[in-house]
Amino acid sequence: MMENLDTDKPKYIQIREIIRDEIEDGLYEPGSAIPSENDLAERFGTTRLTVRNAIDALVAGGLLRRVQGKGVYVMSERLGEADALELVGFRESVREKNAVPSVKVLSKARRPAGGFFSHLFEIGENDDILAIKRVNYVDDVPLMIERTFIPISLFPKIESVDVGVFSLYQVYGMFGHTVASAVEHLDMVELGTRDAHLLGIEEGSAVISYECVSYDEDGTALEFASSYRRGDLGGYSVTY
Repeated sequence: MMENLDTDKPKYIQIREIIRDEIEDGLYEPGSAIPSENDLAERFGTTRLTVRNAIDALVAGGLLRRVQGKGVYVMSERLGEADALELVGFRESVREKNAVPSVKVLSKARRPAGGFFSHLFEIGENDDILAIKRVNYVDDVPLMIERTFIPISLFPKIESVDVGVFSLYQVYGMFGHTVASAVEHLDMVELGTRDAHLLGIEEGSAVISYECVSYDEDGTALEFASSYRRGDLGGYSVTY
């Protein structure tokens, strides 16, 4: 159904304010995509160019973010808090080295917490956690396989966020849980056929095994991440 606009005011300004109000009212959650330019143009009975001008203004104001080939996503004011963090996620650390990060999500599904995650996240064994498996790339070269487990009770709307677009550390910040500390464990292991294929290396190759629990400022565990990282493309540096 087409929505009528005021004829006495520029259309792009009215569309900009309507989208802003809908974001502030929670119609579009942080990390989710807004409708396409075509859909918005049809909704408001105007052209894609007019809609694009409205969106561009919201992008310039930091409320929206364009992602090439994917669409336009809602940002969060809380993302600014991450600027002061010493702890950063994969994408941020890669960009600091003037390289281009990308992420391919292989799977994302709910599962019961079970004993280990029940104890870690202080939830019931039958409570749901979100399990995500991804491959992280640097300049289109596969670097790391990452499995992350997240308590849904802390982030009930996290499944609406495209984790191929936003880093998980950004997502946690969107929902009010900025990462403040982490406990890490490193080891060396040999990969099986499937994971070796995902990283483009031979079966039995030694990789860095990395486990990390991330916490917010209150000491609440936000995630458990388990990763396999190619050692031939660089290791880890630790400063004390």
